[in-house]
Amino acid sequence: MMPNAWKWKVGLLLGLIVMSVYLLLPTYLGVAAKREAAQESGTPLPWYFSALPDKGINLGLDLRGGIYMEFEVESDKAISNKVDMFASDTERWLKKENIKFESVRQDTSTHTLLVSGLESSDEQRVVDYINEFYADALIKRPIPGDSKAQLAYGIQDKYEAHLKDQIVKQALEKVRNRIDRYGVAEPTIQRLGSDRIAIELPGIKDPERAINIIKKAGQLEFKIVDDTMPEAKLRELVAEVRKSENLPDDYSIKTVARINELLKDKLPTDDEIAFEVQYDPVTHKQTGSVPYLLHRKAEVTGDMLKNAQVNVQNNEPYVSLSFDSQGTTLFGETTTKNVGKRMAILLDGTVTKAPVIREPITGGQAQITLGYGRYADQMKEAEDLSLVLQEGALPAQLTEATKSVVGPSLGADSIHQGILATIIGAIVVCGFMLIYYKGSGVIANAAVLLNLFFILSAMALLQATLTLPGIAGMALTLGMAVDANVLIYERIREELRHGKTAKAAIDAGYGNAMRTIIDSNVTTLIAGVVLYQFGTGPIKGFAVTLIVGLIVSMYTACICTRMVYDYLIIKRKITHVSV
Repeated sequence: MMPNAWKWKVGLLLGLIVMSVYLLLPTYLGVAAKREAAQESGTPLPWYFSALPDKGINLGLDLRGGIYMEFEVESDKAISNKVDMFASDTERWLKKENIKFESVRQDTSTHTLLVSGLESSDEQRVVDYINEFYADALIKRPIPGDSKAQLAYGIQDKYEAHLKDQIVKQALEKVRNRIDRYGVAEPTIQRLGSDRIAIELPGIKDPERAINIIKKAGQLEFKIVDDTMPEAKLRELVAEVRKSENLPDDYSIKTVARINELLKDKLPTDDEIAFEVQYDPVTHKQTGSVPYLLHRKAEVTGDMLKNAQVNVQNNEPYVSLSFDSQGTTLFGETTTKNVGKRMAILLDGTVTKAPVIREPITGGQAQITLGYGRYADQMKEAEDLSLVLQEGALPAQLTEATKSVVGPSLGADSIHQGILATIIGAIVVCGFMLIYYKGSGVIANAAVLLNLFFILSAMALLQATLTLPGIAGMALTLGMAVDANVLIYERIREELRHGKTAKAAIDAGYGNAMRTIIDSNVTTLIAGVVLYQFGTGPIKGFAVTLIVGLIVSMYTACICTRMVYDYLIIKRKITHVSV
């Protein structure tokens, strides 16, 4: 009669085997791919597909193919926007308190808030206001020698460090939301160091479109055009500075910022230059640009959007915008005060258009047209822009630091080579166990196969991503599982040499070896956790299979093999152990 504990162990083992088969069926049958194909073609799937899990084992970038990118978060612009916000709040407070002033502006090169034109009797009131509301963010600085300001406040170092950390965290979350909305399956998005974001997109069909969605900051701004300087004069200034400083002939954020920095003494205070880039409607190549002189302060921003959606008029797609209550109020006030002037609509620092304000717009509605081109291209661009605006602007611009594309054929070769290496390694290990430990080697080999089976099912259950280093981690785990059995068998041999019976030798072998097995596995497990915590991509894939494999191997190598010996001793009443 077998003990109840043994029966419970057998029941648990059979239950785990049945559950593992269920979890691995989607991988074996290719359920995810068949469901996707059925959705595209509109054909129904067999009835049993509804009873299976939605997904099987996820394949990583190196196995499935896809794209790996690292982006650097440019936090300087975001910090400048924060100081602008402080300046706007201070300006509103001054007007509310009827305090006379000339300007409240930011020195963008040092992120310093400058207040000028105050009467001496009002200076202390402004100081008290800033100390009360911005004590944790701003600190008093010496007034720049070339400035007429009466008060100067800079960003505190501690607050700046906190702000940069928050900017990266927010950028990470925004990127994650955009990718989820775009529909990429099993993306990996994580932070690297203090200012980088690493992104893996396996199995992606249109990588360039995904990159553009990720990189597009989505910073929407409405600014009033300053028409005091003729367009011809602006073109002349820009051409001169490009030639003298040998600047690249592009309109990137860095180039435009450099142009404004070099021309700041020749432009009105608190003005900046922005460009509307022109493209050929047929070839879509850049043909030129229109420079605009704009008031640097944005009257309305994308933070005040309530909704952005794609509409079509006269067979031309455009993005329709609606503002929240604050945005509607500010948009109405701005258009009311500036009737007859032009308002530039900027997306990520580039002017999309600059229409003349014919009358006050109080309904909180606006739209962005997309120029000329094929209808399909315009619709795709409108959909992407709408997605970016709905998810919200990135807190800072992302600069592409590195990019690598892995083709699916390379992934197929990696899978083949990795599986082949694992099989060869398993055959060699199993052959050694059979030759050296005889009958006990058969039990150990069965435990190794069970180990591999459980590792794969656990990865399917956890929706972990299998990578090429993960396959290597699996092979390592199989070797460690056999190592546990080697320790046990050597102790059994030693006990048998001392004249103990088969049952006593097995009990002593498992009991004495267990401490060593636990010590070795726990130390390796700690290393695996550290690799998972601080590793990226392939290293994390290796750590996942290592951790799962170690836990599973403790069960298969120690408990499952012991169940077989218990059965042989109690049921078969063996008196000799083949070891």
